[in-house]
Amino acid sequence: MDIKPLEKIGLTKSEIKVYLSLLKLGQTTTGPIVDDSKVTRSKIYDILERLKNKGLVSHITKESTKYFSAADPNSILDYLDNKEKEIKKDKESIKDLLPQLILQTQLSKNKKIAEVFIGIKGMENAFNQVIKEVKQDEVFYAFGAGVGENVEQIKNFFNNLHRKRIKKKIKSKIIFNKISKGLFPSQEKSNIVQKRYLDITTPAAINIYKDFTLIAILNKDPITFIVKNVETANSFKEYFKVMWKIAKP
Repeated sequence: MDIKPLEKIGLTKSEIKVYLSLLKLGQTTTGPIVDDSKVTRSKIYDILERLKNKGLVSHITKESTKYFSAADPNSILDYLDNKEKEIKKDKESIKDLLPQLILQTQLSKNKKIAEVFIGIKGMENAFNQVIKEVKQDEVFYAFGAGVGENVEQIKNFFNNLHRKRIKKKIKSKIIFNKISKGLFPSQEKSNIVQKRYLDITTPAAINIYKDFTLIAILNKDPITFIVKNVETANSFKEYFKVMWKIAKP
């Protein structure tokens, strides 16, 4: 017999074996059920109890011994009807709960979320996390763009990052440290980048997009912070605007 339809209605393989054995055996004690169904003796009462709760098995007690019987196969349809009613009831409960869940999601968006990433791979993961959120033609702000302690590593990293921005057509406004001039030609000459140079050297690379702020300390083993908070991002954007006025083309 193909038991897959019975599995689809939510019966386990053990429950199906026991139910089919009871249909074949008629009213009986647990011993014959275990022998016929090949389920574990230690689990038989648990399985029978579950089938009773589903309306597929009943029992009577004779002289302190329980005798079990399978319900008429038509009762499977009754079980499905009851299940449909429960699902409908659960669906209505969820509908009532949805406004609260949506409100909770909206409130959580305003909470400050901070993460720390260690190493060049960690920095890559941090920037990838933000790049995924950026939409085409939106502006990505960055200042303090320098090469850090490991020049080639950082050059390769930001060149790769720029390729990802090109692919998504992300516009950028970047303030480079003056000592980095000429070290990032793919970005400095790009038509999707507005650039300026700052005479002073900033200690970290700061990138802002929407409510994300990334702060990368470019040590030999970089440390990158992501803060997702709209107030933080807006304050850094205001600082960027001040620095942009000071910086030179």
